[in-house]
Amino acid sequence: MQKCIESDQPIPIFFAFRCVTVDIIFEYMFGRNPYLIDREDWGQGFYDFWRSLWEISPWLRQFPSMLKVLQSIPRWVLAVTSPKALQVMDMETQAINWTKEILSADPKEMETREHKTVIWELAHTSSLPPKEREPRRLAIDCNSTVAAGFETTGSALSHLIFGVLNNERIHQKLLDELQFEILDPEKIPSYQELQELPYFHAVIREGIRHSIGAMGRQSRVNPKAAMSYKGWIIPAGFAFGMSAYYILMDPEIYSKPHDFNPERWLAPDAHEKLHPYFYPFGKGTRSYVGQNLALAELHIAFATIMRRFPSLKLYNTTKDDVEIRHDFFAGMWKYEKGDMGLQVKG
Repeated sequence: MQKCIESDQPIPIFFAFRCVTVDIIFEYMFGRNPYLIDREDWGQGFYDFWRSLWEISPWLRQFPSMLKVLQSIPRWVLAVTSPKALQVMDMETQAINWTKEILSADPKEMETREHKTVIWELAHTSSLPPKEREPRRLAIDCNSTVAAGFETTGSALSHLIFGVLNNERIHQKLLDELQFEILDPEKIPSYQELQELPYFHAVIREGIRHSIGAMGRQSRVNPKAAMSYKGWIIPAGFAFGMSAYYILMDPEIYSKPHDFNPERWLAPDAHEKLHPYFYPFGKGTRSYVGQNLALAELHIAFATIMRRFPSLKLYNTTKDDVEIRHDFFAGMWKYEKGDMGLQVKG
């Protein structure tokens, strides 16, 4: 970012945020870092690859047997007929190969590593039955976790930077707090310390609310008893669900829900009226398992960027560019291959 600012070049922050989150989640899952942040294309090729999967995800959700059909088609046929589907298949193969590499590592070496890897710990836990610790199953689970871990957090960071830079008053108020509390921009406080900054923490919450997180319907089933909802009886064993969008954008809960308004979280009654409906990570035993990692990433990454680069401005970006247009389980913006998306300049 500093090099771009010095040369007066726009920064494709849409991709930069996803580079950061991809590098972090890969370290946790596979113990390796793809270093997307160092690539000249800012990881745009990697994003194209994953976007291919998300664009066919609505079909796979309604017709899950499609995946088996795709898996049975020779690679050369997919290369000609459906390049995006081929990328999805290659991604699955890559995850399986990485999983096998990790599981074949020397146990003594793995035990002495400074940081554990999720996939190694899952493979050697007694909490899961053997069938759920098979390499293919672990690879699929880790692949899903990578997708969930980088796009949702990257999206939240994107909504944060746009929401702040698109409003001069919010931008200045945030800078005043960060510059007062963080005297040295090279020494960013810990996640726990950043949570104690009232306005900054309110901005983070508002950015997360706007990004929605998992926008697709999250299904639930009560296997034991029927349930009543607004006069409707849902029999035991029947699935029901709702998108978090209808909670986080409900005008009866959040006044003017489409406005980026951090002050709503600082109101005296916010804890009583808003916090119970803050639903981007789900609730209860089925809530997002990686939410603490995501929150740490959001606080530290956003504080670092805003404190070190206080003169950032939006570049060639309007509100139309950052509106959620698609439900690919995560809510996504419009995108065409080659589009640089959300950009800033220093």
